[in-house]
Amino acid sequence: MSLLSGLPGVPGLPGLRLPGPSPADLVPQGVRAGAREAVGTAGRLAGQFMGLSRRAVWSRPGRCYIAVHGVNTPEGERTARRVERVLERHPGVLWARVNAPSGRVVVALESPPPPERELVALVERAEGHVPCADEEHEEWCQEPHHPCEGPRTGQSVTALAADVVGLGLSTLNRVAPWTPLPPEVAALTGAVARHPRLRRLVARGLHDPQQADSLLPVLTALTQGVATRGGGLVLDVVERMAQWREAGAYRRAWEEAEARLVGSPGDAAAGPVAVERPVPPPPDAVDRYVERSMALTAAAGAATAPFAGPRRGLAVALSGVPKAPDAGREGFATTLGRALALRGATVMDRSVLRRLGQTDTVVLDEEALSGSHHELADLVPLEGAEPREAAERLFALFAPERIGETHRDEDGWVLGPLEELELTGRKGARAAARLRRQGSESVLGLARGRRLEAVAGLARQKAPGADAVAAARVPVDELV
Repeated sequence: MSLLSGLPGVPGLPGLRLPGPSPADLVPQGVRAGAREAVGTAGRLAGQFMGLSRRAVWSRPGRCYIAVHGVNTPEGERTARRVERVLERHPGVLWARVNAPSGRVVVALESPPPPERELVALVERAEGHVPCADEEHEEWCQEPHHPCEGPRTGQSVTALAADVVGLGLSTLNRVAPWTPLPPEVAALTGAVARHPRLRRLVARGLHDPQQADSLLPVLTALTQGVATRGGGLVLDVVERMAQWREAGAYRRAWEEAEARLVGSPGDAAAGPVAVERPVPPPPDAVDRYVERSMALTAAAGAATAPFAGPRRGLAVALSGVPKAPDAGREGFATTLGRALALRGATVMDRSVLRRLGQTDTVVLDEEALSGSHHELADLVPLEGAEPREAAERLFALFAPERIGETHRDEDGWVLGPLEELELTGRKGARAAARLRRQGSESVLGLARGRRLEAVAGLARQKAPGADAVAAARVPVDELV
C-alpha cells in the first residue's frame, strides 16, 4: 500500500497538495505580467523613438541629478547611503547626496565629467532589488514628478504616441470601415480610467501606480481609435499638449533656480519624510461626483437591460461616465502650474496641483509671507511731544533697509535703536515694552538732541498679496 494513499485532493491521491501556485492563481499573475510587459515595451519603443533614457537624468556643467527608486520606503535610508557610497567611489564624482523627497541623487562631477550611463549603472547596482511597498504602505510607491524631468517622460510620450496612433486608426476606420470592436469597449476602458476605485484596483493588480497610469491611457486611446470616430482622442491630444507645456515651464523654472537652491552637499541631502496620516485623506470633490454619477447610471442601465437588451442597458450605464470634471481639473492644474512656473515658482511635484480638491485646511507660513525689510507698525509719542511733528520726522529719517543704524538730520533729530541713543533719563522704557508685547520685532527711538520724543515699533514687511491670501476664504470645491 502506498504511503500517499488516503490523502484527499488529487485523483488517486486524495488530499495531496503540491507546492507552488494553483492554475487559478496563475491566470491573474499572467495577466499582470503581460500588462507590465506591454507597458514596458511601449515605453521603451516610445523612449527610443524620442531619445529617452530608461531612467530620468538631468545634468548641467558640474552637476547631475539621477532618479533613485526605493528611497521613500522603510528601507530607504539604507538604500540612500549605499547609493551615495557607490557613486563617491567613482573617480569622476566629487560627492553624491540622495534627496529622498524628490527621489533624486545629486552628484557633483569632476571635469571632464564621466559618462551618464556609467553613473546610471552604478545607481542601478546600488539599488539592488527594491520591492514595491505593500498595500498598507501604498503611498511609498508614489514616485514624485521632479520639475527637472521635463515633458519628455516615458508616461507622457507613451500616452501621446498612443493618442496619435489611435487618431490614425480612427481615420483609417472612416476611410475603410471595418470596426472590429463595438463602441462600448472604448467606453468601458474610459470608465475604468476615470473611476477612482476602479483605477486603484488596476494599480493594485499591477503593483505599481505608475504602470497603471501608463497602461490605462494607452488602452483607452487604442480602443477609441478602433471603435469610435476619434472625437475624444482630439480632446486627449489637446490635454497632453497642455501637460507638455506645463512640464516644459517647470523645467525652465528649475534650471534657473537650481544653482541658487543647491550650493553644497548639505543643501542637496534630505531624508525621507515618513509621516503617517492619522486618518485617510479626504475624498476629492471631482472623484465623489464621478463615483455618484457612474453609480446612478449603472443602476439605470441594470434596470434598462431586462426591457431593452443587455447592449442598450450597457450603453445607458456607460452614458454616465463624466469626462468633463476630470478634464476641467486637469485644465485648471496645467494652467495654474504653468503660471506659477512662469513667475519663477518651483513646484517640486506637479501631482500636488491635481489633489487640490482634497485640501480642507491651509496653513500659512508667516515667514514665507514676509518680506526681507521692515516697516513702521506703530508710533507712541511721549509726554510733551507733538504727535504730528514726531510722525513727520520719523518718516523722513526711517530707512527700512538699515534699521540697525542711527540716522540724524540737520535740525538735531535722531532715529535709531532705543538702546543705542544717548538720552537723558529712562523715558520710553514702558512704551517700548508695550510695543514688544503687541508684536513689534524691534523698537526705534526718536529723539531731539538727548530728549526722547517718541518710540516706534517695527514689523516685517508683508509680501505683495499676503493680505489677500490670508483673507481669502474660498472653498477648494469652488476652485476645482
